[in-house]
Amino acid sequence: MVESDGVYRVENRRIAMIHRMNIGTIVSDAMVRVQFLKGGTLGTVEESFATRLRPGDKFIFAGKPLQFVRFKDLTCFVRPSKSTQGSVVRWMGARMSLSNQLATEIKAKLDGAAHGVFDEPELDLARDLLEIQSRWSAIPELGQLLIERLKSREGHHLFLYPFGGRMVHQGLAALLAYRLSRGVPSTFSISCNDYGFELLSHREVELDQAIEEGVLSPGGRSDTLMEDIMQAVNFSEMARSQFREIARVAGLVFQGYPGAPKTNKQIRASSSLLYDVFRQYEPGNLLLEQAHREVLASQVEESRLAQTLREMERAEIVIRDLERPTPFGFPLMVARFRETLSGESADERIERLIASLEKAAR
Repeated sequence: MVESDGVYRVENRRIAMIHRMNIGTIVSDAMVRVQFLKGGTLGTVEESFATRLRPGDKFIFAGKPLQFVRFKDLTCFVRPSKSTQGSVVRWMGARMSLSNQLATEIKAKLDGAAHGVFDEPELDLARDLLEIQSRWSAIPELGQLLIERLKSREGHHLFLYPFGGRMVHQGLAALLAYRLSRGVPSTFSISCNDYGFELLSHREVELDQAIEEGVLSPGGRSDTLMEDIMQAVNFSEMARSQFREIARVAGLVFQGYPGAPKTNKQIRASSSLLYDVFRQYEPGNLLLEQAHREVLASQVEESRLAQTLREMERAEIVIRDLERPTPFGFPLMVARFRETLSGESADERIERLIASLEKAAR
């Protein structure tokens, strides 16, 4: 209630207690247990890592080689593996995007490498790979944007290297895929890392025409960049997911008592219901606006994305048609292999591709 002095006071003791319990809430990816089939828990990993595993995949955790069996009730069931090869558990906190300063320094070092300057120990170690990159394609100089095109059995590949960071590239890849498919309907597979991104489609992209039409400009064919971003990414679902974290901090969603927490499924259902009600009956709700701002700032990085687009628009476009993947493009293909369902394992495909590339590099 609001008292005469304008101060809000909570009269219900239970509501006050729940509010105090939510103070200091730190939201993060859900944690899942890693447990042997025959019992015994090794620890916890983030849900985003566990849900990517497929039966038979191997990974290293707690100093032990493990083989994934199944995922059930926020528990990752594993068995010991005889093979010491496998992926290493990844934590979202370790996937920090490149900052503007670091990206600028990397571009400067690559510019030096393009002119034969290898004055750092790290550059000297990467010299062989960079020389192969230069021989098969090009090393982008300052003020240049390198675009590589490759045709394979999978389809037509486009590799772009803006060096803007993973989060920016995720937004850029979705944005460019949306703009390219607007004229000619196409389906794109997307892969991103800190240095660039890949667009794979079964239909060849008319790249020169698309660049002339402004596919790399901040505005594109729309009046604002925001219109294209909201069409390119699933903005509504991203905002819904972000609202879940805001609702938890704000105390709108009861997370349960200590020792008896609500499940993630229950929290997700409650926050989604609140989101739909607010969006339909109170579209100006401050928490909804906060969710939209946080999506743009943290997940899409709208300001950096617009800045990167402006740099790409001003840059000298260097297009190279490839016979095989380059050292820059290979990691992007590997990342996509691990996201794609196939009759053979990703490791087998990667080993076969590495063998063919090493043979060509000799």
